[in-house]
Amino acid sequence: MDTRTYYGAFNVVVSEVENLQFQVNAKTYVGKSNPVEDQLGSAIHAFMTNQDVKGTPLEAEAKKLADQEQVIVKIWKSRGGVKKIREASKEMQDQVERMKAMIK
Repeated sequence: MDTRTYYGAFNVVVSEVENLQFQVNAKTYVGKSNPVEDQLGSAIHAFMTNQDVKGTPLEAEAKKLADQEQVIVKIWKSRGGVKKIREASKEMQDQVERMKAMIK
């Protein structure tokens, strides 16, 4: 997908957050690998810096998403546990759902 448009970047964000959910909620996930893919951070950044998003409420919501991504990485690095990673990734999914409602 083309992340040069805000819609394309947001679609990548949605896809990557869904992938995150599948990964961390798998029975086989034990927290040894970083659950956050590089593409997620890149897509969030592309979305936040898009001219159609800058200065709008969507930019602030995307910042919350970026912050949540960092929370997940911090939990993983501190070996905070699979349960905490799953809870944080659920919060990220909820944030994406709020943003979907704003974009429609």
